Amino acid sequence: MRKRGERGDRGDERAVSAGASERSGRPRYEDGRAASAAPKRTRNIAGVGGWRVGALLFPALLGLTVFVLGPALVSAFTAGTDKTLTGPSFQWVGTANLREAFHDPDFGKSVVNTLLYCVLTVVPAVVVGLALALATQKVVRGRGALRLALFLPVSANLVAIAVVFAYMFDPSPKGLVNTFIGWLGAQPRNWLGDESTSLPVVALVGGWRLTSFVFVVYLAGLTAIPASVYEAADVDGIRGFARLRHVTLPLLAPTTIFLAVFTTILTLQTFETVAVLTDGGPFRSSATIVYYIFEVGFTGSFRIGYASALALLLILGIVLIGIVGSVLGRRARERAARIDETGAGLGADGDPGLALAGVGAGPGIAAEAAR
Repeated sequence: MRKRGERGDRGDERAVSAGASERSGRPRYEDGRAASAAPKRTRNIAGVGGWRVGALLFPALLGLTVFVLGPALVSAFTAGTDKTLTGPSFQWVGTANLREAFHDPDFGKSVVNTLLYCVLTVVPAVVVGLALALATQKVVRGRGALRLALFLPVSANLVAIAVVFAYMFDPSPKGLVNTFIGWLGAQPRNWLGDESTSLPVVALVGGWRLTSFVFVVYLAGLTAIPASVYEAADVDGIRGFARLRHVTLPLLAPTTIFLAVFTTILTLQTFETVAVLTDGGPFRSSATIVYYIFEVGFTGSFRIGYASALALLLILGIVLIGIVGSVLGRRARERAARIDETGAGLGADGDPGLALAGVGAGPGIAAEAAR
């Protein structure tokens, strides 16, 4: 039978043991013995488990090599030959295909069409996507359903979208667009068969789909902006359009540059909408670079060597755009980081634009008041 004194002594021992456990940072058992530290994982990913990692990566690396790197190398070699799909042999011609490209009027026309298509697609998509993201950010009821509806176009098949728009712009009076303008008293038009409207209609299809993607990315960018930045702006009296101009847009600048570069690269590779809607016509008014490469390599004389040279020029242009975008994006991220660190970078002189222009010079008014 235990005595009360013994219980008290054991209680004191447990208390001392618990205190020692807290001081040492290691758990202890009731009898005071220190618990052993948890065993550390010592498996080296490059040693025992390295072959497993390699086995998991092998299918992806194999697919990348067979379907991307391999064809790219073959295409780069073919660009220096006069190879055709119908001829059994070919000869090395060096840079002759590249020199021909700079004197090819049809290729020049496709370059101009592609650049115009990029402007008609990317600029409206970025502007409208940002506006939709800002608008839905303030919606309370039905926000999830609204965002889902705006996201659906980017998940739809591009060929299916082009077919739907082809029916909408049907040249007959029964076409949806011609029916609508007929109600307004205008005459029906052959939208896809007119040189002045074929490319804008193709750009409308691509821009409608890109807007959905831009909206989703901008929505993520707005969500990532810290609430403390807006709180500092409110303290300094910066609200409404001024806050959008001097706080939100500068913080979204990295996102904007990413979207501009990424969507431009996508539009430079446009093929499906042109093939479905216009076949590059009328009179090559809607032929893009990729569509012209397809025509050269897989129709007519099947000049796969010349088509590979054109594809090589396109790849070089995309790489150049990516490098420029990387430099601009890094500068925008550095500026956005300075704005975030200085409490929205708002000055006390009543002109927020001055403080934001030289945001690295000193803290904003909220940070200055905290001192």
